[in-house]
Amino acid sequence: LLAMLLVMVSAVAAQQAQKQGVNPFPMMTGKDKPINISSDKLEASQKEGTIVFEGHVVAQQEDLTMTGRKLVVYAVKEKPKGPKGAEQNPGMIEHLDRIELSGDVRVTQGDKLATCEKAVYYRQEQKIILSGNPQVSQGKDVLNGRLITLYLLEERSVVEGGGQNPVKATLYPEGKKAN
Repeated sequence: LLAMLLVMVSAVAAQQAQKQGVNPFPMMTGKDKPINISSDKLEASQKEGTIVFEGHVVAQQEDLTMTGRKLVVYAVKEKPKGPKGAEQNPGMIEHLDRIELSGDVRVTQGDKLATCEKAVYYRQEQKIILSGNPQVSQGKDVLNGRLITLYLLEERSVVEGGGQNPVKATLYPEGKKAN
């Protein structure tokens, strides 16, 4: 049951990405490369449509590494109708809804680093929201705010500030080095 659930969620994520031309793990470019996930605990609930990895979570694909305390995959459960409206495979997961990584989140790839307390990928909207002191950096350039939203299809991002957490950017012109 657990293996079947994992395979279904992975297959659905890949199908949705292929249909929309977008990788659901946008920083993971090796579509045919395995994603290795390790944690202290794994719990899958077909009834709830979730797979939960807890404790020392590390997800890795090629040069991309994501770490946090908890990774939850949420699926939208649809109950396909058969002849005369009869339900077929009522527990089958049909669509990926969202993926949440929380607790000291770090995403690294080469000289790129994103840190926050929570990162949520929304499949339908094709966006990722970083919250809880989010900060992204590449090389010496650093950007932070209260909330960072990445719109994947539009290839744009919005950084929001507010109150005691304004938007801050430290950018170095090309060819210049920080002291």
